[in-house]
Amino acid sequence: MRYLIVFLLLTVMARGVPAHGRILEGSTNVAPDKNIQYSPVHLNQQEKQLLERSLNDIHPRYDPAEKMLSKKLTGYNYHTDAESGNFHEVRGSLLYAVGLLDIGDPQYTQRAFDIIEKTISLQDTSFKSKSCGVWPYYMEEPLATKKAPIDFNWADFNGVSLLDVLLGHESEIPKTLKPKIEHSLLLAARSIQKRNMGPGYTNIALMGTYVTYMTAHLLDIPVMKEYATKRLQNFYNYTIEKGGFSEYNSPTYTIIALNELERMKRHIVNPEAVQIINKMYYTGWLTIARHYHQPSGQWAGPHSRSYNSLVKPSFYGLLKLASDGKIDVGFDEQSSDPKIKHKIPSDLLPYFLNPVYPRTETDLFENSVPIITGTTFLTKAYSLATANRSGLWNQRRPFLAYWGNVQKPCYLQVRFLHDDYDFSSATFYSTQKENQLLAGINFNLLGGDKHISIDRIMDGKFKARDLRLRFEFGKNTPPENLVTPTSDFEPFYILTGNLRFDFQLYYAVFDQLKGYWEKGSDENTSWIDFVIYKGNEREFDMNRIKEVALGFTFGINAESDKQIVKPPVFTIENRLIKAGWNGLQIEIPVQILPLPKNL
Repeated sequence: MRYLIVFLLLTVMARGVPAHGRILEGSTNVAPDKNIQYSPVHLNQQEKQLLERSLNDIHPRYDPAEKMLSKKLTGYNYHTDAESGNFHEVRGSLLYAVGLLDIGDPQYTQRAFDIIEKTISLQDTSFKSKSCGVWPYYMEEPLATKKAPIDFNWADFNGVSLLDVLLGHESEIPKTLKPKIEHSLLLAARSIQKRNMGPGYTNIALMGTYVTYMTAHLLDIPVMKEYATKRLQNFYNYTIEKGGFSEYNSPTYTIIALNELERMKRHIVNPEAVQIINKMYYTGWLTIARHYHQPSGQWAGPHSRSYNSLVKPSFYGLLKLASDGKIDVGFDEQSSDPKIKHKIPSDLLPYFLNPVYPRTETDLFENSVPIITGTTFLTKAYSLATANRSGLWNQRRPFLAYWGNVQKPCYLQVRFLHDDYDFSSATFYSTQKENQLLAGINFNLLGGDKHISIDRIMDGKFKARDLRLRFEFGKNTPPENLVTPTSDFEPFYILTGNLRFDFQLYYAVFDQLKGYWEKGSDENTSWIDFVIYKGNEREFDMNRIKEVALGFTFGINAESDKQIVKPPVFTIENRLIKAGWNGLQIEIPVQILPLPKNL
């Protein structure tokens, strides 16, 4: 019966005729097949208290008139036309509804189902639309009139939430609402299958696999079952070949990937699929273990995708729970979803509890040209990490040092700013051996401005009032400890945290502009900048600029170590800087080149 109902729905979809919730009526009592399992939510008292604290912070944003959460926007946001004002968010509302059901408090049950019904109504259900099955970010910004690019990931994210409702609270769902949820889930899964995101986008590759796999088995859709099974195998093959996830060593996306894999472990019981899932789960934990710097409590770089330069307290809560309390640094803050229960593989616990220092971790992140490698040097006093090549988008961390302790962690990172925002068209080059590195920066054509893909500079022209290279120190570094050199290429050093940081800018050309050094600070960070341009807004045309390149050296040592600062040597040959320093060699283009695909 269920298969016939789904077949009729898909036939209707193919003809472009509007589908109605009644098509799925009578389909809600069929048990899933033996490849998947329900997992009714039963939280213990501690888990309920954790979730309650999280929900208490959210309750004031609930708008009973619209049956959604309200959110105030105050500036630039990806994927949306909205910049300021009050809006009603789709994904946040649906996550809130799942939390209300998980906590099991009867006073919130109807609110949860009201939210679910309302958010479902905002999904694009037009079969003629390319975004059928997708949701807008906000109720006030429907996809039909949206100017910013549609975020097709919303089918994946919201599909996961709908599965949380179906698999965790199946017996509680009102009879009239359940077919609507199934219908909405089917549209989301079909959107995901049509988009067919490749394995290189880790979190969406995993979420989409989970949503299509579970939907196919819940609703008995043979073609989608075959698709999801192949997608899971393809992701596994790709990950094993690369030696890790595409978003390499990412504090953000590795955790997201582990969360999705843990979700799969709870609900997918097919033996072949379970074997694949377990191997990928181990891969994620191995990444964290090898880059965990115990003295500072930080996740050492380099990071391909990261929203913060320091880990959040919830990371320590995750480690504590996943180690059965063995890793306890004094923070108990945990994820707002207590259903997710991680377990660190026992053979990886020594990385967290009894690490060996000093040591160097090397990674091959990308084996296609340009090859991308990572070097992470970890000691009892600090960690220093670089990627040999990377963009300087605000989610990239290709140069990152940590020191201090868990209570007062410190960091240093390199940025290139365009009007006070990270310039995605800047490219970072480096070579590192232990505590020293030789580095450079240039620009690329067809790259992004604020984002690597959403706002590409297609004609090579951009306007700016400020351009600068920044060495940024976290808030636990006193601004008064920072110094600047008296001339462009003079070596200089900074003493802080019982460490010495040695810098030297050895090359700096940006067309005909003359740069200079300055320092500054705010409540969160302090910095040393090499200012390339500061003044009235003007246009820069990368098609006409003949030369852009910055080169610098860096070393980090204990203050008591003997310092031997040797100047780098370099030549310009065939429009390349060929530099050498303390046995390190690097080549940096001085001309602006097209953007490589894997940056």
